[in-house]
Amino acid sequence: MKAGLLSGMVLLCTLSAFAEVPVQSNFDIDRFIGKWFGIGLASTSSWFQNMKDKMKMCTNVIKPMADNSLDVTRTFLTSEGCKQKNNIYTLTNEPGRFHSTSTRSGALKVVTMVETNYDDYAIVHTVKNKSTEPSIVVQLLGRTKVQSPEVIEKFISFCQQQGLTPEKIVIMPESEECTVAVV
Repeated sequence: MKAGLLSGMVLLCTLSAFAEVPVQSNFDIDRFIGKWFGIGLASTSSWFQNMKDKMKMCTNVIKPMADNSLDVTRTFLTSEGCKQKNNIYTLTNEPGRFHSTSTRSGALKVVTMVETNYDDYAIVHTVKNKSTEPSIVVQLLGRTKVQSPEVIEKFISFCQQQGLTPEKIVIMPESEECTVAVV
């Protein structure tokens, strides 16, 4: 009984937290699909704090699915070579807001397209409901590996509005693009 009540409270907190996150008005899936580089990352998660100094820029390929969901393939370089992770972002009743399930923990994620101009950059906010405390991840994606100082500042400012302090925000160093995934 206590576990069910606690899970319900965590879900309620997660839902109320993402309700305050702005979503891109008139989000256009067709303009969002394609290749994006992972320029910046910020998170409240402990794994991020332990790994942030080793992280490098990743490549995201976003493809549409028949039901308006998004097939997201992230490829990144590790000390063991290229790795690849796939996620499905299922569209909610609000364009620009998606649900996904963590492939590692099975936790529910709420993914919000906060802001994009489709041609240069996108700011994406994710709340991951795991165990007793939701974690937040904010990504800065770019169509190219380099973004303007204004876009970087916009990303950092949004992260800070979400309560992420400077030590929880990283602009990724460029890395070679992975083309073959070692799974």
